Amino acid sequence: MNEMATIAKFSIIEYGTNFELSQLTEGDCLRSDAKKLSPIKNLNCIMNEVNKLTTHFQNVDKDAFFNKDGRLREIARVEVLSLVVQAIVHFWDPDYRCFSFGSIDLCPTMEEYGMLTKFPNNLYWIYLPLRSDKIIPELSKLLRISNLENFLQKNATGLKWRMLEIEPEKKSGLEKERLIALGIFGLVLFPSQTGLVSLEAAVAYVEYENTQINPMAAILAETILMFNHCRRTGKEAMRCCTQLLYIWMVSHIETKKPVFNNFWWFTQRPLKLVEEEEWGDLDNQGWVDKLEGLPNSDFKWRAPWVMTVKVLMSCGQRRWVPLVGITGYVSYAPALMVRQLGGMQFVPRTMGIAQFFGLFKDPITQEVLKIIKQD
Repeated sequence: MNEMATIAKFSIIEYGTNFELSQLTEGDCLRSDAKKLSPIKNLNCIMNEVNKLTTHFQNVDKDAFFNKDGRLREIARVEVLSLVVQAIVHFWDPDYRCFSFGSIDLCPTMEEYGMLTKFPNNLYWIYLPLRSDKIIPELSKLLRISNLENFLQKNATGLKWRMLEIEPEKKSGLEKERLIALGIFGLVLFPSQTGLVSLEAAVAYVEYENTQINPMAAILAETILMFNHCRRTGKEAMRCCTQLLYIWMVSHIETKKPVFNNFWWFTQRPLKLVEEEEWGDLDNQGWVDKLEGLPNSDFKWRAPWVMTVKVLMSCGQRRWVPLVGITGYVSYAPALMVRQLGGMQFVPRTMGIAQFFGLFKDPITQEVLKIIKQD
């Protein structure tokens, strides 16, 4: 593990000035031809049924769970309007790694996702995945399930949740909490196939248990990787944490009621009222039209729940931030989104951002991971 570098305060005006001067010299990142992007035709969101999992929440110590795992319980309960997630794909820029709504560029940041999840650990420690072929023995020790290999899917890509979900009833204390957390990691934070906890998600969970490395960067990496893939192909299933993405996106949209001023909306009732009273008649095209009109609405650059924080702007010698997920790595440029965190926007450095991308199934990515670790 390695800690990312260069945390900048927005109050340091010189930082933005240096970025702008460098951008004038370097120029923009290489762009792909937008006309060659596939039209959005067939998208769906992978959203697992977690009702049975959430029934176990009442049998664990709420404060102890929060102190160790943050708001995982609340995130798991978020009900997503899939139409919103499907609509925002239309606005994703795969080169700049952000949503472009006319004059408005937005992207979730590590800091915003950190505020939503409240994982108790350092936000900027890099997640470096273990080998997934060694994960079953490690996970078996943590959960104290001796025959865990029997829970594997036929092709051994993941664990069947329908078999695992009855285990919390047999456990108590820390083992029960670990099973619940594993379920949330596999079904909510890093979904793959419906009803399956992928081995990659299991690796992320074990890494968190063993090292307490905050998984936030990995969650954001998987979100960006998935949007890049869906925007370029125009289809596929959205395999990312749609709960976080949904809450983040709608927090920026104008509403008649001040739903997002505090975190009490995690109870869902306030948000449900807005969904029913203000957004109930919107279909997919209605959401596309609403998002296109963001520049002309009472749009919120800064979500009401965002607090003043230090912000990671770059890493090592890079002009942007490399993110390591559970299936690959990708770059993102938080300098594009400083207004979301209360800062003054400046012209960001983007050279090379579109070319930094790889999937772990490609052997060369292991060499890139070594370089990221050295940074």
